[in-house]
Amino acid sequence: MALLIKVGGGSAVGNGTIDAPVLKCPCCEQVYRLTYGEMESHHRHAWLRKADEVLRKSHKKSSHALEVLELR
Repeated sequence: MALLIKVGGGSAVGNGTIDAPVLKCPCCEQVYRLTYGEMESHHRHAWLRKADEVLRKSHKKSSHALEVLELR
């Protein structure tokens, strides 16, 4: 499982890896950090594609009201 954790004020809520990618919503300026387990790091490319899809849906539904978005 991977998570998108909302970044605010220069730091991310929750804990993630130091090298976790930071992603910006393609529709606005909101930024999230993508975190995933060590066992899932080989799926990074797939998680990045899924993250883009989830960010777009979150923007349309609730303008990023949630702090954490789950990728499945």
